[in-house]
Formats: sequence, C-alpha cells, structure tokens
Amino acid sequence: MRRLSRFLIPLGVLAAFAFPSAAMAVHNADKHSANTSLVFSAVNGTNAINSDIAFWGNRAYYGDYDGFRIFDISNPASPVLLRDFDCRGPQNDPAVWGNLLFLAIDRTQTGPNCGSTNTAAHDDPNGWEGVRIFNVSNPAAPVQVGAVYTDCGAHTITVNPVSVGTIHLWVSSYPLRPGPTCGPVRGPAAGRHPHHGVIQIIEVPLANPSAAREIAEPPITYPGDPDNAFNPAEHDLAGFLTLRACHDIAINVPLRLAAAACAEQAQLWRIGANGIPDTANPVWTVDDTTDTDGAGGGDVAVDFWHSATFSWDGKLVNFIDESFGSGCPTVTPVGLGAAAKPSDTGRMFFVNTATGAFLSRFTLPRPETSPIVDYCSAHLGNTVPSIGKYLLVNAWYTGGIDVIDFTNPSSPLEVAYYDVADRDNPAPQPDVLGGDNWSAYWYENTAGDDDNLWLFATDGVENPPSGEGAQVYRTSMAVEDVGLRRLNPQTQEDLIRCRATVSPGNLRAREARSVNVRVSVVPGVSLLPGQMVGNVPVRLRGPGVSIETFTNANGVARVSGVAPTRKGTLRATVRSLPNLIGCLGTARIRAPRAGVAAGGAGLTGRPS
Repeated sequence: MRRLSRFLIPLGVLAAFAFPSAAMAVHNADKHSANTSLVFSAVNGTNAINSDIAFWGNRAYYGDYDGFRIFDISNPASPVLLRDFDCRGPQNDPAVWGNLLFLAIDRTQTGPNCGSTNTAAHDDPNGWEGVRIFNVSNPAAPVQVGAVYTDCGAHTITVNPVSVGTIHLWVSSYPLRPGPTCGPVRGPAAGRHPHHGVIQIIEVPLANPSAAREIAEPPITYPGDPDNAFNPAEHDLAGFLTLRACHDIAINVPLRLAAAACAEQAQLWRIGANGIPDTANPVWTVDDTTDTDGAGGGDVAVDFWHSATFSWDGKLVNFIDESFGSGCPTVTPVGLGAAAKPSDTGRMFFVNTATGAFLSRFTLPRPETSPIVDYCSAHLGNTVPSIGKYLLVNAWYTGGIDVIDFTNPSSPLEVAYYDVADRDNPAPQPDVLGGDNWSAYWYENTAGDDDNLWLFATDGVENPPSGEGAQVYRTSMAVEDVGLRRLNPQTQEDLIRCRATVSPGNLRAREARSVNVRVSVVPGVSLLPGQMVGNVPVRLRGPGVSIETFTNANGVARVSGVAPTRKGTLRATVRSLPNLIGCLGTARIRAPRAGVAAGGAGLTGRPS
C-alpha cells in the first residue's frame, strides 16, 4: 500500500531511459553498512511509481503504475531487461505462475485491457478494476489473455496453489475511495456492504486462464473491535472512507495457515482443504491501538496493519504497520478530534504463530538526518530461507532497505542496510528523500551460494522522478540459504526439511570404521534439488558411540574410528534449527565377527 497521506507526486514523462551504468555513478551521500552494496538499478520508462516484484526461475517481474518489466536475472549482478511493457493500472501488483502473470489493479480504469486510462471519477459506473492476466511465455512479447472484475478493485493478490492444474488468487482491497460497485453509495446499490468486508478469491484454470472467475468471498470481521471497522480519521487521514478489509495476506501452504494484515487487526486463519480460508473464525487476532506514553518511545500504536510474512518453519510471523505519520521514527496523531495524541507508529512486530503473542517490535535504528525528513515507515519484505538463522529483508519508505536478524525474536537486530541518496539532487544540493523503497526481497535461483545474499528492490514511491526503479543489492554474510525455483513473496510453498544419509549403511561391532553423514534438503515444489546443508550440528549415537560434530561446507560430516561395542543401530541426528525441520539417519550395526576380541570396544570416534 502506498502512503495515503501525501499525494502531491508528479507523474511526468522521463525524457530518456536511464541505463544501469548511469544509475551506478558514485554518490558519496549513500549511507550503507560495510557488507552491503548496490550493484544494479534501472528506472522505469515513464517516471511511474514503482510497486512490487515476483520471481519465476531466472526472471524477475517488476510492477509499476504504468505497466511491468521483465528482467533475466541469471546473473543477479547484471540483470538484462527483456521487456518494458506499457499497461496502465495502479498498483500493478504482480504475481506469477509458470507462463502466466497476474496484475492487481485498484484504480478505476476505462476498460479491462491495456491501453486504458484512469477514469475521471473513481466511482465511474462504466469503469473497471480487478485482475489482469497475461501470457508471458515469450517475455519479449507478453499477451493479455484475460481479466476478472472485482468489487473495490484489487490492491494486492496472493497466490494459493490448490492443485496441479488450478491456482487461487486471493484479492485484497478496500473502499478508501468509492468505486463502480464499492463504497457507501455504489456498494449498497450493487448489493454490497459499504465497508466491503470480504476478500475475493479467483479460481484460475491454468490450461484456460481466460476462464478465470471469482468463486468465493470469505467475510472479514474484526472480533472484539468496538465498531468492527477501520476509520481513517482516527489516524489523521481526512477524506477517506471507513472500511473493513485486508491488505497483504501471507500463505504458508504446507501448514495451511494464512497471516492476514487486515488494516484494523492482524489475524491468523486456517485454510480449508478446498483452499478457502476460514476468515470468520480467526485462530487469533492482535492489535495495538493505544500509545500510553504519547510518542515517548515506550509503547506504540498501529496505524494500519499492512503486511505479513512467516518464518520458513512457520513458527514466527512478522507483521508490519504502515505509518501515516511523519518523522523518523514515525509519529502519528492517533484518535479522533481532541482525543488524538501523538503516537509512535510504523513499526514491525514479531509474533508467535502458535499463540499470537507479541515477542518484540522493531524500527530503524538509524534516524534519517537529511535536511528535509519525510518519514521512514516499514513496508514490504520477506524472510530468507536461511538455515540456523531467522533473517528478514525489508523496505522502508525513505529509509532504504535492510536485513534484520531475528534469530532471537525478542531482540531483533539490523545486520545490513543500504539507503541511497536522492540522485536528482547532486552535490552541493541536499539529499531530500534517500532510499524511497516500496519493496525489498531475498531471492536466489541457485544452490550453494553461501557468501552473500541477493536482494531485489523497487525504489521511487514518494518521489518517482528521483527513484531508481528496479534495484539489486548484494549483502556479504556467511548464510546457509536455500535456493528456490520461484517466489511469489507472499506465498511459501515448502517447509525446509533435511535428510541425513549415513554411509556405510552397514557397520560391524568391535571394528573401527570411518562414517560419513551427508545432510541435504528434501526436494520440494519450490526448493531447488540437490542442495546440501553445511555447517549444521550432527549427533552420532549408538552402542559405545557418542560424538558431536558438524557438516562441512559440502554438507558432509566425517567421523573416523567409529567402533560400536555391540550390534544395534547407529543414529545420526540433525536437530531442528531456525527454518529447518530436523532429521534422522540410521545405519545397521551387525554382530561382531566370530573370534574378534572386545579390546577395541568403546571408541567414540572423532571428526576427521
């Protein structure tokens, strides 16, 4: 969601496309940690606001308000633009599945197809908003193959793969402004609630995407909320409509759970076997509405529950508050009329998935120091499938991008960041906005790259003409991360499980042998095959055998001198770690040979 309280953004036409070489000019005002570098940037062709990103294989799909761009990211340090496709439709929030690209449109257009323009009035009864569908099998020549109208439009979309041949798109939107069948007047006229009050689910038959259609409208409620609604006026937003709806929704497919950021509340839902979430009966809801010390830095309030992302083991969920306030850290007058008081806002929260308990909150530890400070609210990011560490990549409006280590979820720490200077204000002019980022995501389509993290971001929201558009960052840190075939950042398709293989598979009691334990990732639907798990602890236990060791960088733990005392089973255990579900490998221990003395019995073995 783009910040709502400021709309004075020029949308002029860029005179010339800025190629990456120009964008990479040295700029001493950039602020960043020593382990992070900006390696690529490329503005879009029309100065449009830059929105979100989705990934499939070695391609990245960058959305902007005037269309989308497809990049080949086989070499993430040097993406190749395959197509800059003109198709007006804010937000153009993308999702991708195979050769199909889906774009969420929440600004009423003159028609469902590319070539449309914004209608003069948001609630034009002849206008259109919803989801557009494209065939991108030839990335140089995308073809629109369908469109589905949705009431109140489509602000964000989340992919839920329900079968081999079918996916669902969960559409989130709300009536901040009225639409053709949305809001206090045209909503009831179309038989709909003036607050909207639903998410809309589109079924897409992959073999016939033009037949995509809406199949369900799960209801949204705010249990325990006094008015069961989100009132923008309580957050210093004048002129916007009251709503009851959700923004981003994150899905953990194997756990059949959804974490929903629903404006007034954060909620956890169970997903039925039919792929439809039980929104009417949340597992839990959380909110944070009152800052008792009035922006004193103690407790905080939430302006707008905006986005969510699970850890890869599903144990934790990160929720983000999009602030409508000002400053860095952000402050918003929360409340109505004379009761409104300054409140700390714009934080992110780490929550226990099982209980809904708040574990901690986090905001930038780097207050903006530019001469003109706008604000720095958390916005959009994802968790890294890193083994042994919980890492979150995130974008901050005017605050750049960063990596947060929440391995200890009660005490998250920023471990990398990059905040670009405003490229349109060269020295000696002051830098005004800094990193103007909408989204930032980890994505790697390779296995075994453990010396750095590759981060993809969009820059240019509050002031698109000074933005950098598509960005790629490299963060150098030793991390065991798991490569993926694809990533729609709001959808996690796998749990990361390990497999331990012990060789030789047969040992004999009272005979010393060398034992190798190979630890690998169990193949999944989105996990790349053949990935070994390095630098994780392995425990060997058996009759007369007890040793603790680690796998090497190739995922192998080598132990020499293993001499069991009697027949039985040798067990190699890899315990569960952050993001990794543990595993057990075994080997048979046969009886000793006839006549072999027990003199060598009791050796515990040693790493080699």
